[in-house]
Amino acid sequence: MKMNHLVIAGLMMMSAPVFAKSGSVGAKIVGGVEASIGEFPYIVSLQSSSHFCGGSLIKKNWVLTAAHCVRGGTVKKVVIGLHDRTNALNAESIAPKRIIAHPNYNARTMENDFALIELSQDSSYAPVALNPAEITLPTDGSEILTTVAGWGATREGSYSLPTKLQKVDVPLVSTAACNKAYNNGITDSMICAGYEGGGKDSCQGDSGGPLVAQDENNQTYLVGVVSWGQGCARANYYGVYAKVSNAIEWINNTAQ
Repeated sequence: MKMNHLVIAGLMMMSAPVFAKSGSVGAKIVGGVEASIGEFPYIVSLQSSSHFCGGSLIKKNWVLTAAHCVRGGTVKKVVIGLHDRTNALNAESIAPKRIIAHPNYNARTMENDFALIELSQDSSYAPVALNPAEITLPTDGSEILTTVAGWGATREGSYSLPTKLQKVDVPLVSTAACNKAYNNGITDSMICAGYEGGGKDSCQGDSGGPLVAQDENNQTYLVGVVSWGQGCARANYYGVYAKVSNAIEWINNTAQ
């Protein structure tokens, strides 16, 4: 079985998506906005008594989230199809069957900050596709714009979470630029996004949630998992995400 999944991963690498580019890096929007209902059908809310982390439905019965979200066994239910946390009328609440953290997750360095949650039953919602290959950033002054979504804090230090799903657009940044901000703490298992001037970012409560990008055919791919950063939306610090393409073999081998 393992060899079969290795072959599948290899085929996916050969047909890597070409991500759409936006305009010059100069255009910025400060802060996020409420997502449209149904805009992120694959996003999930991990809950004990209430929401504490996000995740992404990647198969009908598998969710990808951050390893730091599942430490301590606090996931009691996975809620899919939620928009307003105060109104779960059309959402599915499914108990986890098992939770598997990446075997090379390092809580100190935050390397390989991935975890898979097998659901106790299938979801009726559509999963998101995984980005299978390394993303090459453009060198022509344009950028690859990504979107991060979640129910996390809307400002640093806030303990109040929004009731409705929020989203914010942030461009991918080079590993070199991110390493400059984080004193060479960025590894191959990480990808960074944000603006040098700050103002737009994920925050506490968004952890584990999706960082997505669209290719030139408007197909959405999961490129990152909200992982860590210095504060929220601070100038000269970017958001750091667990890089999906770096863990694609482990994900494919495990989520079966």
